[in-house]
Amino acid sequence: MMRAEDVLAVLDLLDRAGVEVWLDGGWGVDALLCEQTRPHEDLDIVVRAESLAHHERTMRDHGFRLLREDGPYSQVLVDDTGRTVDVRAVDLGATRTDEHGALVHGAGGLPFPVGSLTGSGRVRGRRVGCGTAEYQIVSHSGYALREDDERDVLALHHRFGVPLAGRVRAWHEAEGWGVLDAANLREDVWAHFSAVAGEDYTEPTVGQAVTFSVEESERDGYRRRAVTVWPEGTPREGAAPGRTAPEGTAPGGAAPSTVTSC
Repeated sequence: MMRAEDVLAVLDLLDRAGVEVWLDGGWGVDALLCEQTRPHEDLDIVVRAESLAHHERTMRDHGFRLLREDGPYSQVLVDDTGRTVDVRAVDLGATRTDEHGALVHGAGGLPFPVGSLTGSGRVRGRRVGCGTAEYQIVSHSGYALREDDERDVLALHHRFGVPLAGRVRAWHEAEGWGVLDAANLREDVWAHFSAVAGEDYTEPTVGQAVTFSVEESERDGYRRRAVTVWPEGTPREGAAPGRTAPEGTAPGGAAPSTVTSC
């Protein structure tokens, strides 16, 4: 288990060694939120690729040993008390385009998206660099999410207004509602036609990519419903006028709120 004091101890020893660090994973999320929201089994950090060997030597000098290597740019270290640090390397000296057409950092490290490590947060009042809220939400997809993963995603979504991503699983045009397959959540999301954004309203189509905001609200067996849905290519400027939102939701055109870093 990695407590806040353990995180600060690791950051202190790496700072003294001149190793630049960004927090990732669960502690990265809590740094952005400026509070610890749950227990963390380990500490995920990112270091410059050229610092990876120096990082490992420094950690070894302070009682950590290599638990495993997950490839040339990822190491997991642990000490005798069970404190576990999962470190990943990034090559900030170059950029490249990945197989999806996204601009990522160089081939000498893991493919972090350019701009993904520009976040800033706090651990017990200490300012730390970390992954951005946008990066953290996107990275919570493509695998079987745990309850903690979903909790992290929703906390960032509601705090920073970062939209979630998914596709239209089903749409009942005659009844005016559908279901969104959420990439960043463990369950599908119910959506009313009044939540669909765009000046020229058109019914969503099955399989269409969307981004959306959600709120907790049970409806037709679903635990969450979309407040606003942006079909692919729709500017995030609000829903079409003249449609009535379902009772209890924010207006379809309401933009998610954002906050500055704490």
